[in-house]
Amino acid sequence: MSRHPFIENSLKTFIFAVIALFVIAYIPYRIITAETHTVIAAIGKFRLIGYILIGLGTVGYLICFRNFIVDANGSPILGDTQYLIVKGLYRYVRNPIYLSANLIFLGEALLFQSLEMLYYLLGWIIIFHLFVVFVEEPFLRHKFGDTYERYCNSVRRWVPRIKPPGNDG
Repeated sequence: MSRHPFIENSLKTFIFAVIALFVIAYIPYRIITAETHTVIAAIGKFRLIGYILIGLGTVGYLICFRNFIVDANGSPILGDTQYLIVKGLYRYVRNPIYLSANLIFLGEALLFQSLEMLYYLLGWIIIFHLFVVFVEEPFLRHKFGDTYERYCNSVRRWVPRIKPPGNDG
């Protein structure tokens, strides 16, 4: 690693964020502005919940980026971290960065009342799950061993816990 790991990790995270913006903002924009875009049944003001979900997903992404740079001494790129992240949102759920993306996709689907965005969300749910189960988790088990196993046993993959581990009383 360079003499300035914080700067290097920040740059890698920025590049990851640009790619994420393409997937989270540009492609959905193209979907909802396409001539073939299908508007699902009008849901009225309920669609404004989309703004809240998009905001929550964005904040989740930013928190996760901070965790990768500061706590894991790396970036969101698989294999680029020095330490296992067990702080922040990672205390409640193992994959908050993917859940944050899904919140944004759901928010976009609601806000724009888009059937295609619901399909896009479903596609990403499947992609994230397959990637986590068949690539990310085996890699992390190999890299972090028993520490990762204990983490998996105390923190759920997709459904956040109300209380983080260790606070169960």
